[in-house]
Amino acid sequence: MYSKMLHMKTRMTFRLPDSLAKELRRLPNQTQFVEQALKEALGMECPACSGTGRIPAGRPAVTNFREHRLPRLGRNQALQLRALMQLAGQLAADEVSISQKEGRFEVTLRRHGSSVMQSLLPLQNEPAMLEVSE
Repeated sequence: MYSKMLHMKTRMTFRLPDSLAKELRRLPNQTQFVEQALKEALGMECPACSGTGRIPAGRPAVTNFREHRLPRLGRNQALQLRALMQLAGQLAADEVSISQKEGRFEVTLRRHGSSVMQSLLPLQNEPAMLEVSE
């Protein structure tokens, strides 16, 4: 039976860091573990790169700031928007939109058309406080 199993599978070799190899050797069935991990990884697509392995270059821009004729941002709002833009880059967001909602600025980060994060920034005369909702 063992000889039949050898012909049913393809042998592959790959390099691992020593620490990872030691952990893998502790497992009772290394092959089964690696097979399952690969099946899971190949069945899921990375949300940041869509499975390409590369994140698009460039930074997202606020797409609709002028379109909504929003009031001028105060210093606190500008600093918070700047922090959100940095977060957008880290989350690989490709679109950032801003609108006025309930007396606050609503900022939405999107990646491939799906909302990644929404945040409400207070108006100019309110104290700075970042509220984040997913």
